[in-house]
Amino acid sequence: MEYLVQFQLNIYALIILAILYVAIIVRFQVNHIEKKLIEGVILFLGLAIIVEPLTWIFDGTSFFGAYFLEYSTNFILLLFAPIIAGLMLSYVDYYIFKDSKRLSKRYYYLWPALLLFILLVINIFYPIFFSIDKATNVYKVENLIWIQYLMIVLYYLYMIVFSLINRKKTFRHAIVIFFVFFSLPLFGMVIQLAFSDFFFSWTSIVLGVLVIYIFLESTSGERDYLTKLYSRQSYEKYVLHLIDREKPFSILFIDLDNLKGINDKLGHFRGDQVLVEFGRTLIKTFKPNPMVSRLAGDEFTVVVENETDLDSAITEVYKILESYNDEAIKTLQFSYGYQAYEEKMTVDELYVKADKKMYIKKEEHRTKYSK
Repeated sequence: MEYLVQFQLNIYALIILAILYVAIIVRFQVNHIEKKLIEGVILFLGLAIIVEPLTWIFDGTSFFGAYFLEYSTNFILLLFAPIIAGLMLSYVDYYIFKDSKRLSKRYYYLWPALLLFILLVINIFYPIFFSIDKATNVYKVENLIWIQYLMIVLYYLYMIVFSLINRKKTFRHAIVIFFVFFSLPLFGMVIQLAFSDFFFSWTSIVLGVLVIYIFLESTSGERDYLTKLYSRQSYEKYVLHLIDREKPFSILFIDLDNLKGINDKLGHFRGDQVLVEFGRTLIKTFKPNPMVSRLAGDEFTVVVENETDLDSAITEVYKILESYNDEAIKTLQFSYGYQAYEEKMTVDELYVKADKKMYIKKEEHRTKYSK
């Protein structure tokens, strides 16, 4: 009972992780890299939360195998910290760049864990981090334990800097979530160093994982999975809301001219990157209009609620696209139809009128570029 009281935070954290794991398994039945990385974090984090109390329970005990159990649990606990941090950073890297080859080249940011593993092996023969007295089985901190703490602190600080440097490559709300994701473990580490009997370093990471799941992985059908723009369902609900409130607005319907050619020539991964960057370009151009959505494939809409010079806006879109170094994005062409809402018009009628205007533009482009 004494241990249950002492490590009750660990028990609550373990329950949260179990619920999260089941939720991920049930909700995401199709395997993908983000899912695997989160599952990896949950697995190692769960094991760390179980192992942490064992290091205290075995400390100073005397029975056959007690020394091995005390040493191995402390060994594992120190090693898991950079493994979990590496998987967390891998998740953020993939969320931003959507490139598994990039992660492979960076060894999934697990090289600090490999370095620490080598140091822990050295620690067996020449104690630099910790030692276990063979007679009393008592744990003792050695002089160079600060290296492990410094490594983890630098790891999380690097994660925060990494997110800030790449903030323009993803959405603002995601950067805020990443900042919380990485700040919580630092906060937990400081708390536990200040109050050694308050076991919060691992449970703080659980809170970070919970934040990631709630705000980035549980977006239901409101957001498009690839571009993180609003979905068609969100677009239609928002338009119905504006109609119900009798607010003036217009829609800009956009269709990319040659996404199929990009997919056929450069591959679908590059085609997906084009879709993501085009979505970000629309957000930059039409801010502060809140509803920028991807309807399907290479079709996008912007609900325009403020006075907008359409020609200037389209020019700005091309200007931003031309600033990219990626030739596929730099030379991207698109067709569009612009339609203001008229009284008693339905959502479908609004869409059809904008769609017809878009196809007129598309025919103009075909005629222009076929000459």
